[in-house]
Amino acid sequence: MELAAHIARICKIKSIEVANHSRGGRAYRRSRRIKIRPVKSEITYAIALHEIGHILGKRQNGTRLDKEVGAWEWALEHALRWTLPMSRTMQRCLRAYLAKVERSPHMKQAAPDHPVHALAAQ
Repeated sequence: MELAAHIARICKIKSIEVANHSRGGRAYRRSRRIKIRPVKSEITYAIALHEIGHILGKRQNGTRLDKEVGAWEWALEHALRWTLPMSRTMQRCLRAYLAKVERSPHMKQAAPDHPVHALAAQ
């Protein structure tokens, strides 16, 4: 309950609307709205923080990869605690995104020194 209350508190203070989502999460920066699963575990807490990070975090005007990194950086910085399962979730998400970038001829590849590599390995 502490983690769910933390998400609710942030959203209330920052005027972010929360809607239920069936899986994962979505963020709508312009309308200050997120869609998340109910926060019942460290994993859903990390994903909720990440989605809030898309609204409040840095790098949200850059490439899609920059936006993902910025949202995870915000989540790491503002979590009440950051656990191994939360790190594994972040790594899995970032690695999946990097694999998607590699498969797509239209997406910009991450430079070797891009922060995504450090976060994906953390």
